[in-house]
Amino acid sequence: MAKLLHVITVDASLQRRERVKALLQGLAAPTTGVEVMALAGGPSDLEHYAHEHEAVALMMARVPAAVREMAIDAVSIGCFYDPGVRALRERLGIPVVGVGEASMHLASLLGHRFSVLVGRKKWIPLMSDNALSYGFERRIASWRAIERTVAQLQADPEAAFQAMVTQAEIAVRDDRAEVIVLGCAAMEGAAQRLAERIGVPVVDPVVAAFKLAEMLGDLRCRTGLSISRRYDYEPPPTQAGAG
Repeated sequence: MAKLLHVITVDASLQRRERVKALLQGLAAPTTGVEVMALAGGPSDLEHYAHEHEAVALMMARVPAAVREMAIDAVSIGCFYDPGVRALRERLGIPVVGVGEASMHLASLLGHRFSVLVGRKKWIPLMSDNALSYGFERRIASWRAIERTVAQLQADPEAAFQAMVTQAEIAVRDDRAEVIVLGCAAMEGAAQRLAERIGVPVVDPVVAAFKLAEMLGDLRCRTGLSISRRYDYEPPPTQAGAG
């Protein structure tokens, strides 16, 4: 049985942690174990680079211990910036999946080109840099901002949804996007409703990362397939042979 850990990269409420865990358990195979953790004492959002660095420091301090204690087989990181993903792969030696990278992989299998809906234009430079490093820049039709902060997404999800509809329709009509990716884990519960409204597939980033992590965790359990320890994800000297 594979056991997965999903990391909410902010100081999330108990209600949000329980809501996310219920969602993931509902999607998981019967043999998949699901754990969810948040960063108590961490930032409330990662909209700024300084907050992202705070979150990564907390993840590096807490996630490895959680992985050991709970015998985790794969980890998903719940922020579209994919904070700490490479560092955690290096440290842990097990599959670590960021929602941004996972969403782009999934979208590329559902259509030739896709557009990403983000909260604010502020978010696009780092996300587009990540897309370039992942090799997806030619598959992205556009980045479309709905001009909502994370706090505004959570405070008025209906207004945020209507803004998503407007920008997604523009992306499909004008940018020729065949798939829409929601570029924030806080855009909860919008994917299926938006897909029905605009008539193209819509990727929920948390779902994409969790299901990819589940597959990788299962493969690790069944076949031993896991993160390479050569070159990019070579462990620090004190961890030689780990993973």
